[in-house]
Order: sequence, then C-alpha cells, then structure tokens
Amino acid sequence: VLVDGEPTYSCSTLAVWMDGRAIETVEGLEQDDELTPLQQAFIDHDAAQCGFCTPGQLMAATALLERNSSPNAQEVREALVGNLCRCSNYNAIVEAVLVTARTGGAP
Repeated sequence: VLVDGEPTYSCSTLAVWMDGRAIETVEGLEQDDELTPLQQAFIDHDAAQCGFCTPGQLMAATALLERNSSPNAQEVREALVGNLCRCSNYNAIVEAVLVTARTGGAP
C-alpha cells in the first residue's frame, strides 16, 4: 500500500498508526473501471504472474513514477527491492515500468 504516497508494508503496519493518513491500495489504482497504463504494461510485458507480489510491485512502481516520471532501470530496481517474487522475471517488471515512463502514461 501507499501511505502518504510512500510504499509501506501493510502486513506490518497497525491500522491505528494510519489515523489521518492517506492510504492507497492496488484496488484504488483503477481509473473509471479501466486499467492504469502501468497495470496494462504489466500485462503486456508478462510482468504479472501469480498475483501474490503483483500488488506490491504495482504500488512501489506507482510511487516511483509519481515522484520520478523518467526513472532509469537502476532506479526502478531500487524502488522494487522490497518486493520478493519467485515466479516472475524481474526484467519484465522493470521493462513494464520503463515503458510506462517512456510513453508518458500516468502510473
């Protein structure tokens, strides 16, 4: 999840700590029942596999693109470092984020 625009591990964050803070989950990314450009890029580049880590990857990438609209591959990798994925190819995830940035699509 994003807390005040920053990626946060929801599994280790107490709800009481979030009082008065802006919370955004992966369910809040959609725009008028449409996938965001980033979500579509994950699909187009086979970056979404089993779905366990995909929400965290999407939220971390969203936070990155909101603060840096033109990241390089290393910056994308650093932004995603907290998300462990065992069934996907990290290169596909990085490419999906880079394509979103290159095409100027909002996360």
